[in-house]
Amino acid sequence: MIKLPVTHFLFLVAGLVFSCCFTSCTTGSSGLKRSTGAVNELLIVTNDKAQWESALGDTLRSVFAAPLAAVPQPEPIFDLVNIPDENFAGLFENYHNILFVDINPEITETKFETSQDVWASPQRLVRITAPSPEDFYREFDLKKESILKLFIDLERKRTLSINMLDMDYKLSEAVANKFGINMTFPEGFFIAKETPDFMWMRYQMAKTKQDVELGIMIYTMDYTDTVVFNPRHVIFWRNTLTREHIPGSTPGSFMKTSVEFIPPVFDTLTDFPGTGYAVETRGLWEVQNDFMGGAFINYTFIDRSKNKVITLDGYVYNPNDDKRNFLRQLEAVFFSIKFTPAG
Repeated sequence: MIKLPVTHFLFLVAGLVFSCCFTSCTTGSSGLKRSTGAVNELLIVTNDKAQWESALGDTLRSVFAAPLAAVPQPEPIFDLVNIPDENFAGLFENYHNILFVDINPEITETKFETSQDVWASPQRLVRITAPSPEDFYREFDLKKESILKLFIDLERKRTLSINMLDMDYKLSEAVANKFGINMTFPEGFFIAKETPDFMWMRYQMAKTKQDVELGIMIYTMDYTDTVVFNPRHVIFWRNTLTREHIPGSTPGSFMKTSVEFIPPVFDTLTDFPGTGYAVETRGLWEVQNDFMGGAFINYTFIDRSKNKVITLDGYVYNPNDDKRNFLRQLEAVFFSIKFTPAG
């Protein structure tokens, strides 16, 4: 595999940087300190440790540390850090994702509050104050999905801000000229193959025991029918293109979507940047007639100004090791999308 230098992108991907957790940080454009905390980490502040070790803590872990969908080995959505509220002030104020749980018998009404960029940037704070654990459970059950989304969105925003420090303007321009979409690519990706309606970009990194590769495919076709959003069509289209364009290391081998071990998972998004509606697909890939595999994520949507269906597809090859942080990095690239003006 080609050996490429490690940039901000792969340092962040691998989770090797804590963003100056225990040192002073530079300020961002907002004038606030840059937020801290490890990649994909959530700080949960409770009244005390006993609360975290009770059923309340189990409830929080069941949501925020639930297994990530469609990865070969179990990985949590977030790594969780807990501290009692008496230890919060000062050192922990600059964390990027913070959930406050306050059970206070002196209040009479449950309160849900959310704010951003209070002590650092980018930062997301969520606070639930309730008179009793039972009141907390009721409120949390109503809000848990939206809270999880807030923290994931902040994680993408934070990752994108770091990607922009190391942006490959030449590659971004090539994608904009070809597909009419602007995206923030960090340095290190290179174009491996290109046809009129397809582009494959690769990022290869050498590790001590095993090389790592990230790949991004962008492919498009004319929009004629909503069948393009059907899960069967999404996988068929993907497999057709990977068979043609993504070869394995041995003759006759090629990438394909794995459907037996862990079937692909589909979701409908109504807030995808630039277009609103998109179908998200998460799953595993493997190489026919070879022993390679990994995880992928893609988004299929319509560019109505050009009447084109576009799919952004990213895959991770990191055998016997975690995939989550790499997938989140690819998400950040995809969620940076903006459409260029028509004409």
